[in-house]
Amino acid sequence: MKRKRFGSPNPNARKVACTVSAAALMLGVSQAATVGLHFQLNYCADARYTGFPVTMTAFGISTNGWENLTEINTGYGCAGVYVTLNEIIDTTTSTGGLNPLPNGSINVTWSANMGNFSGFAGYGLNVPSHAYDGAPPVPVPTGEWQIYNTFLRDGVNFGPPGGPDNNQNGYVVDITGLKTLFTNTPFAVQLIASSDSMQKLTNAFIIDATLNVTQSVVYPSTPPVFDEGSANWVRGHGGGLSTASSALSTDHLQIIGNRAAHGGDKITGFDNASTISGFIITDKPVISMPPQPAVVCGGDTVTWSGYAVGVPPLSYQWRRNGAPIPGATAAAYSITNVSLANVANYDMVVTNLYGRATSSVVTVDTISTTLGRNFLVDSNPQGPEHDGLNLGASWLASSTDSRGTNRTGVMSFNAAHPDQIVVPGATNFDYASGTIMFWMRSSGLANTTGKPAALFDRLNNSKGCVLVQNGDGTIRFSDNGSLDAFQSTSTVSNNNWHHIALTFNQAVSGQIAIYIDGVQDALTFSAAGWAWQPGQELEFGLSHDTNSWQAYNGLMDDVRVYSRALTDPEIASASNGSVVDTTTLTLRLNFDTAPVPGVTLHWKATDALLQGADVVTGPYTDISGATSPYSISAKGAKKFFRYHGHTPTNVVSNPYLM
Repeated sequence: MKRKRFGSPNPNARKVACTVSAAALMLGVSQAATVGLHFQLNYCADARYTGFPVTMTAFGISTNGWENLTEINTGYGCAGVYVTLNEIIDTTTSTGGLNPLPNGSINVTWSANMGNFSGFAGYGLNVPSHAYDGAPPVPVPTGEWQIYNTFLRDGVNFGPPGGPDNNQNGYVVDITGLKTLFTNTPFAVQLIASSDSMQKLTNAFIIDATLNVTQSVVYPSTPPVFDEGSANWVRGHGGGLSTASSALSTDHLQIIGNRAAHGGDKITGFDNASTISGFIITDKPVISMPPQPAVVCGGDTVTWSGYAVGVPPLSYQWRRNGAPIPGATAAAYSITNVSLANVANYDMVVTNLYGRATSSVVTVDTISTTLGRNFLVDSNPQGPEHDGLNLGASWLASSTDSRGTNRTGVMSFNAAHPDQIVVPGATNFDYASGTIMFWMRSSGLANTTGKPAALFDRLNNSKGCVLVQNGDGTIRFSDNGSLDAFQSTSTVSNNNWHHIALTFNQAVSGQIAIYIDGVQDALTFSAAGWAWQPGQELEFGLSHDTNSWQAYNGLMDDVRVYSRALTDPEIASASNGSVVDTTTLTLRLNFDTAPVPGVTLHWKATDALLQGADVVTGPYTDISGATSPYSISAKGAKKFFRYHGHTPTNVVSNPYLM
């Protein structure tokens, strides 16, 4: 048993700022208060599942409003069956996971059949089960995740150690001193529960021990669990939020779970857990589950809903761009047949006599834009223009190496960001014979013990190729799942400028060659018959396959792509600065000027097609291969955009009201 020492009162603790309504002041309220209590776990046999103090805002409460209670043992690798623990929390407690109360002192005692760890993550993971398997991720993504991770057992469902159906008492939580915290106000309570063995959660009892009055709260709609398959009935990781209690004014509170039970089979059986992970005590409103973000597009019908706890009555007001929506005064708000007129930011405000709370913002989607100087102009003198999209690389007016080679207008790639230049895919890059060349200056890999760095990548689904910088400074070519991989003999990672060229001729001989500084350095013949992935984008400095290659760290200049394999004399001439054969030059990014303004279009309707037109009245035509985000130069011919083809759906946020 662990007990915190009493300390002398802190005279500054009563100066915590808050906002209360005029009605609350009439009642003589000195301040509103909110406290969250979280049951931590000591998973004795595996430290990965131990602890999880709240380090982020969780269920609408900031980290300093959470009390992380003494860890309870699992029984795996540590002794104990039915355990009782105790904490005293006051205005001075600030160690061992505890935070100071705004005023007063409460004594918390809890008893349970040990504790355990749940993979339930709230809305932290994909539906439908919202659970994960294996060790918890690092870092943990949300504060809700931290609280749901651990729970007090119910003594029935697979625990404590010793086998299932240990028919002992369930959990009991006992709190005294509440009237020192809520000096002039009643309060309300909401429970948080998770389990590693449940189909649903039973109800629980919140008891005014002074008046001997019991309230029942329920977990109305927990998500369906993924059946772990280790019992005759459905058993999985799950959890959720309970309904909130009505107003309480007691100094002595008890929380007890109803009897857990399971039985039957997979079809008609049941598995009702009775556990607890934590709980909230508050007088002012707390939005414990805000309306959740959802993909809402034109033609859809959307319903947002929120979950709040606080002393009743609670008043709800939905807002559009910060302005109250007339008549939108319920816990849920719907928009039917969403149109451009509905595009806005929406939130929910909850008030009572003791304060107010505002939810996070949810939105209705249409095409949104991001502006920036992010386009690298294609200076190819003939043919279609293929501007490059700059994703973080920095433009330098010039760069001179130790040998005196000076390049004007270069792009700098920082692997720590990482940076990338992308040229959107086009079918005229899908030729069987060609040349890719550029200048580079690098001191070597950012991670010297890591994988090679991507210089050029057009490899997807085992189609295309990649050109990388090895740790020893050589240049490596790989295509078609590395079946034809080979590398240069010369090295280039000496912080000097080097001209790199790759030629390929799949149609005739399958010949592939690497040139360093205008001279052929390595040669192979492809036996795999590799080909481009149609329409695949060109990537410089960073590969889409980050598991295979690290980001490039260095400079790059004068990127060129040709639709045929240049000859040895042409490669040598290009390395000396000549613009060779402009009739087959399909792309040239020479970076002589800084990136120019551009716009990036974003939309969430994955089934929609983007269309463009030169005038607002059209005609609009489909833009082939356009997916969100889609970027265009400010000087492009298309100036007006829309999407079409989205199939309207009914979107429900918070379907489980957790």
